[in-house]
Amino acid sequence: MIREATVNLTRKLYRPLDRAGQRSVHKPAAGSRRISRQPARYPVLDNARFLLISLVVTGHLLEQLADSGPITAALYRWIYLFHMPAFVLISGAVSKATLTRRRAFALVTGLLLPYVIFQALYPAWGAWLFHTGDWSAGYLTPYWLLWYLPSLACWRLLLPLFARLKFALPLAVVITLAAGLAPWIGYPLSLSRTLVFFPLFLLGYRLGGQRLQQLGGSRSRKCVALAVLITAAIGAWLLRDADPEWLYAPVGYADLQKIAPWLGSGIRLALLTASASCALAILALAPRRAMQPGLGRHSLTAYLMHAFLVRALVVAGVFAWLAGTVPEPAESLARLVAGALIAGLLSTRIADSLAAPLIRPFFWARGLARRAARAIRRRMEEFKRLY
Repeated sequence: MIREATVNLTRKLYRPLDRAGQRSVHKPAAGSRRISRQPARYPVLDNARFLLISLVVTGHLLEQLADSGPITAALYRWIYLFHMPAFVLISGAVSKATLTRRRAFALVTGLLLPYVIFQALYPAWGAWLFHTGDWSAGYLTPYWLLWYLPSLACWRLLLPLFARLKFALPLAVVITLAAGLAPWIGYPLSLSRTLVFFPLFLLGYRLGGQRLQQLGGSRSRKCVALAVLITAAIGAWLLRDADPEWLYAPVGYADLQKIAPWLGSGIRLALLTASASCALAILALAPRRAMQPGLGRHSLTAYLMHAFLVRALVVAGVFAWLAGTVPEPAESLARLVAGALIAGLLSTRIADSLAAPLIRPFFWARGLARRAARAIRRRMEEFKRLY
């Protein structure tokens, strides 16, 4: 009996190795499909990411002098209507409904750990530039653009639960509208934005990357998408004096304009519908084929690193010089061009490699340790051969 138990245990332990050996011996045929652990990439999503990150940088450049004129104000509100909602929709399209240990670990190392790092770096950078002396902003309230990292982590944690529900999207919209009624839902933990933009994340998940890739496949769809963006631009011009806090969705209705709950819910629902329509229009108009490799794949690097440059430009007086030198249309055009250039520069592989210790600290440290271990082994082997 002991011998049989030992044999059975040995077979269980070495069965994975046997299977691995069989896979290595029996290679797949030349025409067979090989299973890849890498998710399928859709060029339209990468192209849209680069366009959107360019608009994110442009929006933050416009934000420095958002009240300099009607054109700047309208352009600012038009960009903020859809640039982050489109990012949220794309994030939902590439997310999975199952939360494995590997994906949970990726949430911690890829989102929460960079959040902790940049939540300390941004206030320190601003305090050093502006000589304020306030070097800490805490960790419960995300600093400036960092709200997206904890919100994205929450959306991916909520997705396995909502993906099973039949009426998940209407339920998410109801939660979005109800969130504006609670006075305790606001900036802390980015809870307001997490709940407000969650329907867009669910919409992206329902559509999926393949449908978004095929969204602008016909000329009629592109014309409709262009009409949607033009209509949104006209609306932004007519509402150029409206409070842009409605587009940020950081707090509830009472903290925005102290309006009636039913009116606040209606405005939020209208903005959510317009944001979703413009986000889909951007994806319909984005090029279907891959452009320059890497531009859209490193959008997170450009998103997190451009804030340092924007703050430095403010201190250098570049925005004040533009406002006093060139007319408003030329100033807005210059910021659009500067946003695209900054986004393109920070989306390169070189910029991504230099920012890896901050963006992906765990994997960067692991790769560094592996390279160091290989170098030590090579030195030891050379030492053994010599002596």
